[in-house]
Amino acid sequence: MAARSQDLRHALVLSAISIGWSGIAGSIAVYAAVTSGSLSLLGFGVDAVIDAIASVTLIWRFIAETSQPHRASLVERRAEQIIGWVLMALAVYLAVASLQSLASSTQPQESQVGLVLLVASVLVLPGLALAKNRVARRLGSGSLRADSVLTAVAALLAAISLASLALADLLGFWWADAIAALVVAAILLKEGWSSTRGSGLEIA
Repeated sequence: MAARSQDLRHALVLSAISIGWSGIAGSIAVYAAVTSGSLSLLGFGVDAVIDAIASVTLIWRFIAETSQPHRASLVERRAEQIIGWVLMALAVYLAVASLQSLASSTQPQESQVGLVLLVASVLVLPGLALAKNRVARRLGSGSLRADSVLTAVAALLAAISLASLALADLLGFWWADAIAALVVAAILLKEGWSSTRGSGLEIA
């Protein structure tokens, strides 16, 4: 029981870090994406903002278990379903935006602010996603696992944005940005659907 209490505290700390990092990084990324026209950067920004919102849901979920342990299973299911729907909503958004970009042959422009933010995210977010996933497995929390997917996807989108901007700038592959975002949308849709139906993890 003491070990679970410690993991719950770790989950709360990780969620708080996500709110701070993802909220700020996401807002800056969305602004930079609007000025540069980068779809994958915009996807990263939206994903980061959603990750921050999802982390607020998780704080509610873990505080609820801490104060009312008998409600743990109920709030876990609700939190996991909420994050699952959020994942699928982001998938649809990215898919539609990608198809529109391909149809209009839109080429993203370089953004210095965006580049710095993307590099920082590639360095920071994988470790945060891994930490969330480890705590999620110890707690048996599908909602925290789903949130770790959001964080991992944000890291993936950051890497994809860097790669697609390089391909567009150096080789003229204007479509790389949109195609990469479509691939990520498919991953998000799969993970989101799995979360809405329950991950199979159980409260320990």
